[in-house]
Amino acid sequence: MLHLLNVSFSYGKKSVIENLSLSLARGEILAVMGESGCGKSTLLNLIAGLRKPNDGIIENNAASISYVFQEPRLFPWLTVEQNLRAVIPTQENADEKIAQALKTVGLSDSAKLYPSELSGGMKIRASLARALVFGGDLFLLDEPFSALNEELRAELATAMRKELKARNASAVLVTHQRADAELMADRIVRLL
Repeated sequence: MLHLLNVSFSYGKKSVIENLSLSLARGEILAVMGESGCGKSTLLNLIAGLRKPNDGIIENNAASISYVFQEPRLFPWLTVEQNLRAVIPTQENADEKIAQALKTVGLSDSAKLYPSELSGGMKIRASLARALVFGGDLFLLDEPFSALNEELRAELATAMRKELKARNASAVLVTHQRADAELMADRIVRLL
């Protein structure tokens, strides 16, 4: 589904990714770990096409991508439910899809709340629910559990893995937490 061959990227003279090659099969979940500033988020942006590599080839055969950024990007003027409804490609079974996504992330009782009424962790969970509702065959997850306590992190990592596997969707998870990677991923790579 996804192939990177000798990909390099730099911000000006600061090299962030050098000659990176990796592949991701359909239905595979890959965790990317590494120190801050090693290029993990940049890698997701390259895969999504938000940035272009300086060198190398990225072959992305995903029909559609769901991207969960580090910081929640919810529309502040919409409720949680409306934020989810805004990204549904087709309105067929929309209520059912929204209810299921909110249940998966533990926000069923928060559908009518606005982002300003949510904690940081709830905003992240709403972002995950929005990605699930949008769907796609490739999920890019940038530190999606960072604002959550350990117990909730484990629950959500397990729930997301189950959901992605049921859809045969692929995912690239960026995380600093080894436990998150081990719970969710089929394979772990470390950027240096």
